[in-house]
Amino acid sequence: MYRIIKIDGTELGITDSVRYIRIGDSGDLTPCGSEDAIGVAYLSVPYNLVGYRLIEGADTVVVSAVDAGSLAFQQGNLVDELILAALEG
Repeated sequence: MYRIIKIDGTELGITDSVRYIRIGDSGDLTPCGSEDAIGVAYLSVPYNLVGYRLIEGADTVVVSAVDAGSLAFQQGNLVDELILAALEG
């Protein structure tokens, strides 16, 4: 899984796969591999990758790999704590 984070620290979300993009020969954004990418598309919105500013008007993001198992475990613990707090109250 991958976490998409704007450089101001705002987390946009988590995704199973990253849709890397570049500017194609026609000038349009087109899918590509990570080695040719200047940005990513997340929820159909284009973002520049750190180090690039070629997508005009787009925010810059960092793509960070996350351990899905660890993330699910943390979320489960949070839910358990919320349930216990509700039952005690």
